[in-house]
Amino acid sequence: MKKIFYLLLLLFPSFVYAQYPYTFKDISGKWIERTRTDKNSDVAPFKDTLYLEIRENGFMLVRHTIGATFYGDAELVDNTLSIQKEQFKIESAENGILKLKQGKVTHRFVKFEEFIDAPVVKMIPGAETGNILNDEKNLQGKWTVYKKTDPSFSSRTFYIKILDIKEKLKPHTYAGIVTFHNMDSIYSSDAIITIQDTEITILSNDKIIKAHMLKNDGEEFIIEHNSVQYFMKRFGK
Repeated sequence: MKKIFYLLLLLFPSFVYAQYPYTFKDISGKWIERTRTDKNSDVAPFKDTLYLEIRENGFMLVRHTIGATFYGDAELVDNTLSIQKEQFKIESAENGILKLKQGKVTHRFVKFEEFIDAPVVKMIPGAETGNILNDEKNLQGKWTVYKKTDPSFSSRTFYIKILDIKEKLKPHTYAGIVTFHNMDSIYSSDAIITIQDTEITILSNDKIIKAHMLKNDGEEFIIEHNSVQYFMKRFGK
């Protein structure tokens, strides 16, 4: 169908003002934002990377690394994709690249399967110069996840939301509370946290999480559990 459409564009220039009517099937998949351009088509810097999951049945999830995450049944009318307060105009969806216009900004996404994360160490200032980034004295406090990355993201998976390390019980062992959440619910559990070199183990009522500490300098706490990386800030001791 698309090939016929583009052939018509070549044969009948006046047809250029028409646009291929995209369906949810055409844009289905998991998408991560790669670039963002302004009204002048200049590449614009951004920190709030967008992650999208779009399914053929119209379900859509929108996740901001800085800001809210929401999901539900989206609407697709005249190539305008709408879900709750978000609205995007589909510019193109070809060869694993999705371009969505939102106001004066165009977001360029790539299929999540094509996303290859850079080594985590490159994302951590100081790590490349050999700085000591993990210090047990920096552990205690209430750590809140402000960002997480997961190539296998699922709306049903329970992720860490808050890790509150309250009391030192003995060397390398702490008592605390861990809060988990997914797209539907949230709950907290008492936890025992143990430290062994750069490894951290969080034992809650229903989970055992063994993670690698990538950074803990008192300002930021970064851990890696399987494919998930958690970036946390401490808002109180």
